Amino acid sequence: MRAVLACLFLLFLAACGAGPDTDTLRADVAKRLELALPNNAVELASLERRGSQADTKAPVGEDRRTIYFDAELRLKRDIDFGAWNAPGIAGLISALGAGPKGIEGIRSGGNRAGDLISAHGIAVYRQDDGQWTPVMPAGYQPPVAPGYATGEGQGTGAILSALRKVVDAFPRDSSPAQHAAIGEELAAAQASIRARLARIANGYAIAAGAEHGQYLRLARALSHEQDSRIVPLITHGGEENLQLLRSGKASVALAQGDAALDAYQGTNAFQDQGPYSALCAIASLYPEPMHILVRADGKLASVADLRGKRVAIGEPGSASRTTALRVLKAHGLELHDISARELSIGAALLALQNQEVDAIMQVIGVPADSVRDSLRDMPLRMLPLSENAVTLLADSKTGYFPYTVSKGSYPGLDRDIPTIATAALLLADASLSDAEVASLTRDLFREGRDFSALGSAQGAQISIASSRIGLSVPLHPAAAKELESLAASAKASEAGAEPSASR
Repeated sequence: MRAVLACLFLLFLAACGAGPDTDTLRADVAKRLELALPNNAVELASLERRGSQADTKAPVGEDRRTIYFDAELRLKRDIDFGAWNAPGIAGLISALGAGPKGIEGIRSGGNRAGDLISAHGIAVYRQDDGQWTPVMPAGYQPPVAPGYATGEGQGTGAILSALRKVVDAFPRDSSPAQHAAIGEELAAAQASIRARLARIANGYAIAAGAEHGQYLRLARALSHEQDSRIVPLITHGGEENLQLLRSGKASVALAQGDAALDAYQGTNAFQDQGPYSALCAIASLYPEPMHILVRADGKLASVADLRGKRVAIGEPGSASRTTALRVLKAHGLELHDISARELSIGAALLALQNQEVDAIMQVIGVPADSVRDSLRDMPLRMLPLSENAVTLLADSKTGYFPYTVSKGSYPGLDRDIPTIATAALLLADASLSDAEVASLTRDLFREGRDFSALGSAQGAQISIASSRIGLSVPLHPAAAKELESLAASAKASEAGAEPSASR
């Protein structure tokens, strides 16, 4: 028996050791870091190989290994990973093949030279003629959304059980008006009741986004603190979030800047409702650039080449779809000039892999995990927007601004891609008091919070310096006042002076 166990142990060690050795892994990781964060910005202080396993997603006939490693990086200069138009968190995640929760040490407000960043990384290799060739970092599997938001246990019984718990937990000495509010909502969805109760309890139901989406991950990161009163809600995205905010079913909402402007003005998807004049922004959070993705082994080289092609433009009713149509129009293309496919980003990437579509247009924060995952199965390129189209869209006053997806933001992206972006906005309306808005603003920009370690790569781009970029609706007066105070405190702190109190 001991001999058998010993053999099994040796086989286990052999399996864990399969693939490239530590020196090869270290050299490849260092190359990717140089592409992602050039100009001698970071050094690989240490790297330990933690084992490997066969890549279950490898194409038939290919021998691939997934390599796991722990790395420690030392910054050689000050870096603000929240900078919008510079190499940062996107390149770091893509270089290391790590998910947001796999990286620790990135601080809101910026990192300093000498800071250490630790990461649990993944790399994928393919064996070619006895040599191990890097494929690219493995994709990141997003954290599972909270149970109360995902609606786990579908069916009437599960919903009634959850509603019963809500009613039983409601204070018996509450006012008749509050009990009436519960009665009015019993016929509505479970998420709506949860949001209403959170508001009554002085909490903040935040209309976030789809399960595994970037908005939901950010909302979860904001709700992570033990005393947080943020309640993330699963939704279909920005346009629905704005509807929930307007109807009072959410206290705050996340949405694209262009969609927020449409709601504010009562245009496009919000035309039937009229202007939402009470809508205001608490802050601009991070950029959401337009991605135009094609297969790298194809011939498409510009947006103009999409004429007559099968293009996935987003789901009906999505804010991203509206943006895609505007980008096409800026290049002289109308909807009838393409063969449009109305697909989600996940379905679109699968269709592109199966060559059922020729291109994908999607507004999404960088790095988009779904895009990184797909790079393992097919080569992709990003098409640049023309200079004239960028200027036209930026000058249209519809919530867009010029943006560059920096090289290294995705594995294999070896050049900067000019495009346009809209800002992800945190939004509210007149239902919140000035004190509540000020409190939310302070918490959002609390220095030292590691959004990346909490699961939101895009959250690492939140900073006071970029809090007004891309604002398409009026900034809430209380938020504006708080941002000015926070900016003054940060400036005084950098100057070595005692920062003034924000109150």
